Amino acid sequence: MSVSFATLLYAHCFDMFARTITSGPYTGMRAIFNSGPLTMMNDEGVVIAELSDQETMMDILMQEFTDNSFALPKQGDVVGFAADTDIAGGSYEITDGPSFNSGGQATYYIRKVETAAP
Repeated sequence: MSVSFATLLYAHCFDMFARTITSGPYTGMRAIFNSGPLTMMNDEGVVIAELSDQETMMDILMQEFTDNSFALPKQGDVVGFAADTDIAGGSYEITDGPSFNSGGQATYYIRKVETAAP
């Protein structure tokens, strides 16, 4: 018997932690946003340094997108969301991804869209 991680586990995590995307082509969809230190690893996958810079990621449930007739996000797309305790709101560009966990979840690396200085 197979186990559906998307239904049995991830859906509950998204109910608790996901935020609604408020602008861009995926308005109304949900994503979990996370920000943390940028880590450097050696060839064996051992963390050798944590830099003071940070990386920001968003996770989506692929089934939610396909069930609502949305294509999966791709590099270059811009998504927006409201501010919360850990990440400032605003527009974010998808810079890398998706990477899949084989359980129905996709992870994207994103960066805040900043206006150019005059």
